[in-house]
Amino acid sequence: MIDSAATVTALEQRLLKAEDELALRNLMVRYGLAVDCADIAAALACHTNDAVYIVSSPKLGRDDCDSNDLKMEGHQAIADMLNSEMHQSLVPNCAHTVGPYTIEINGDTARATGYSRLYHRETDDFKLMRVSINEWQFVRHEKSWLISCRESRVVGESEAQTLLLNAAFSH
Repeated sequence: MIDSAATVTALEQRLLKAEDELALRNLMVRYGLAVDCADIAAALACHTNDAVYIVSSPKLGRDDCDSNDLKMEGHQAIADMLNSEMHQSLVPNCAHTVGPYTIEINGDTARATGYSRLYHRETDDFKLMRVSINEWQFVRHEKSWLISCRESRVVGESEAQTLLLNAAFSH
């Protein structure tokens, strides 16, 4: 005999997990769209107040590239980066794209690992400025998700390989 209540409960749990995964994917895309149109308030609304964001080689694709990491902690540091001349010089001719991603949800926390690209339009040409491996960490805040940490590592860096290995074999 089929236990209808157990079946409904299992289906509800599967649906909630699918809805959470979709919300997380949309959050990553929403952040990229916000920074591409210089909507700093919308970009910050995607993060917890104490979010940490680490970017390796942030000047990659520019003439004065260095390999130092940029570590930002909290809304003000992220806002400062988004307001910086370096970032503002890309707008509105930039596109941050993400995916594919693996997503792991564990109650009220989640992790996504995958790829991102940064394109920049220069006159009639489009230049791929950056290809990175990203690990995003999320926390559920009330009924929505927020970014609590993001680490972005350029493809080929040993740290990028570590992020990939952790995602690929974390089961």
